Parts: sequence; structure tokens; C-alpha cells
Amino acid sequence: MRNNAVELHYAELPADDVSERSGYRVTTPVRTIIDIAANAHDEDQLARAIDEARRGGLVTNRRLRSRAETLDPRAALYIERAIQQAETP
Repeated sequence: MRNNAVELHYAELPADDVSERSGYRVTTPVRTIIDIAANAHDEDQLARAIDEARRGGLVTNRRLRSRAETLDPRAALYIERAIQQAETP
């Protein structure tokens, strides 16, 4: 069965970027946000995703910044902008 809301990607990832679920593996919230930021189609949507993940206790700004700087400098830039946007009233 194929669900158009789900997009499959195949890559070798560090164990820290993967979570096991019931019979399948998914990327961690931090890795997912970094992957989304790398494409940065909509900075407002990225800011909302980061804010929601932070409020849910899934990520911290520090962890996002640190991991993004390691993986993808461009994503780190978009994440920093999104964090600043979320912190500005």
C-alpha cells in the first residue's frame, strides 16, 4: 500500500539519527528538522515545526544548532533564522 503523505528516503545514517519503531525505522526529530531545513522551502513552516517540536520536548535549540552545524551548514543557517523568528514577538 502506498501513502502519498509518506515519502521514503534511503541513506546510510549514523545510529544517533535513527529511531526504531514497531517494525520500521525513522529519523529522529532533530534529523528530520535538519533535513527539512536543508531544502528550506518555507521558513515560516520550519519555524512552526521547530517550535512545535520544542514545545513537545522532542528537540532543544542547542541540539538543533549543534547537529545542524555538523551535518549541513546551509540547514544550520535556516534553523538559526527559524529559531530567531520564533523568539521574536
